[in-house]
Amino acid sequence: MAAIKSTFVRIFVVYALGVMAAMTVSEAVTELGSIAKEFHLMDHGKVGVIMSLPSLMVALGALLAGYAVDRLGDRVVLLCGAVIIVAGDLYVIASPSYSSLLAGRVVTGVGYVLTAVAAVTLLIRITTGKQRTMVMALWSTFVPASFLLPFISAGLAEHFQTWRAAFVGHSLLTLGLAFLAMLSIPRRTPEEKTQFSRTRGLSAVLKSPLPYLLGISFGADAFIQTGMISTLTPWLAKTYGVPAVEVAHWNVGAMIANAIGCLMVGAFLNRGIKATVIASAGILLAVLSALFIYLTAVGFLFSIAASWLFMFSSGLLVGMWALAPIVAPSRESMGATSGLITQLTLVGVFLGPLLFINALHADDANQMALMVIIGLAICLVAIPIWRRGPNHQSGSQHVGEGSAGSGDKLGTVR
Repeated sequence: MAAIKSTFVRIFVVYALGVMAAMTVSEAVTELGSIAKEFHLMDHGKVGVIMSLPSLMVALGALLAGYAVDRLGDRVVLLCGAVIIVAGDLYVIASPSYSSLLAGRVVTGVGYVLTAVAAVTLLIRITTGKQRTMVMALWSTFVPASFLLPFISAGLAEHFQTWRAAFVGHSLLTLGLAFLAMLSIPRRTPEEKTQFSRTRGLSAVLKSPLPYLLGISFGADAFIQTGMISTLTPWLAKTYGVPAVEVAHWNVGAMIANAIGCLMVGAFLNRGIKATVIASAGILLAVLSALFIYLTAVGFLFSIAASWLFMFSSGLLVGMWALAPIVAPSRESMGATSGLITQLTLVGVFLGPLLFINALHADDANQMALMVIIGLAICLVAIPIWRRGPNHQSGSQHVGEGSAGSGDKLGTVR
């Protein structure tokens, strides 16, 4: 029992639940064709909504979820979110119509927002110093990591002869992780409960410009990233005449490359490399690789390599989640801060698949390339935060780090 309460297990469980939350979007990506066929959907917009609807709930409600985390506690909200995700999956599985399926997707979206916001707040609570920087870089991979299982298992639902198999698998994994979280995640201490304001933290976050800038930057990157992920398989399959399942399996490498890029941000920052240098490299590489994918047709494997490079470079941008703690006005507002950042990020997650799917069916490579360039330009709004770097003393660090003891003890619980 002691092993299950170790720091590394706690971090793994919280991160994995964040991935399961994001999978409420990506679990549908390889099954959209089958769903559209069953419900006779000819409108591409309706198909895109199936995938994006959970992220819309996050885009609308993450700030409120952050307030709930501050008020009720990250552990409570995390577990409630996981249960709601499972309930939403079950509703989707039992859906006899398109409208009821959408209702189920709304429910999973509510679970997504609660779980994701609670998870990032909890990770910040149980880590300090350089390890917090690395854990935040790890957290930045939770959206792309959520596409790993759907791509790896592409074709599995077809084996079971129903798209519902993907949702069954997701609900079982989420339920198992929720049980582990209940056993391993610590409750807030009485001291921590008194430190969290019921209103002042939220007010300070809404008045501070920095969380908005970081969230908009993440939202722009998420717009590009999820848009490309949701359309890259059919785009390359159509362009090069390769089976979609084979392309999906190749895309696993892109997700791994993205995770590597995110994690390297934490390592680079801890070694003193400036965030502006890392982000500039990410933007330059992303522009070049995206233009290569959409505006050239030199071969399937070259395009796959370019997609891996793009996802790696995008990881260098989203890995700036490592800087999230420095934009919080105070420790008590960390839940609201992560909620606002997550909310703005998921606006991009919602819009990306919708607009890229539309461009895909219009067979418009120029439009796709233009959306990538515009998104990367918007990412630049975070320059003031990149210039600060992870060692800048925010209000949250002034309050939190002093009581944490050694900043390098991974998983110190206050």
